[in-house]
Amino acid sequence: MSVKFKLGKNSIVARHYKGKKIFRFFTKIMNGVFIFLYRIYFLPLLGIGRSMVLVHTTGRKTGKKRTTPVLALQFYTGKLTFYVARGKKAHWLLNILATKDQIIKIQKGFKRKKVKTILVKDKEEKYNHLKYYFEELKEAKYIFGYDKEKHGDVFSTDEFSNILEMIEFLQIEFID
Repeated sequence: MSVKFKLGKNSIVARHYKGKKIFRFFTKIMNGVFIFLYRIYFLPLLGIGRSMVLVHTTGRKTGKKRTTPVLALQFYTGKLTFYVARGKKAHWLLNILATKDQIIKIQKGFKRKKVKTILVKDKEEKYNHLKYYFEELKEAKYIFGYDKEKHGDVFSTDEFSNILEMIEFLQIEFID
């Protein structure tokens, strides 16, 4: 019998959702270090550029240039997709949604490209993305506190529905 799945207290989604100050401070410091190491091409040299990208946006209120490291994975659709743990509370997502035509610049590995972003709004498609994340990607253990052997099938539970409401997925299409 499987143990009832509950979003882990130490999971990244729970920490983002609760907005703990110490976690936000630590994340801000680590993002700065990450961006520096990425820009001097140290992290892409180690292969970090396969799953993490730098997203370059313009602030919706200030107009300043902003750079944010974001987890980018290929889901079942085959398109590169940004996973947004904070959902609509993420400032970089709000900056993207505020831009005209939602065209932004990203740096993936050693390459910089313009991309068009599309927010996944359809509930069924979001469900399929999250289900794929839980079933196929081992990062679900750290991001959500989900262990396949321990929890089993959790896709019809209320907790899974709550997570589905919290997070967002942003698909990107490369512009040549």
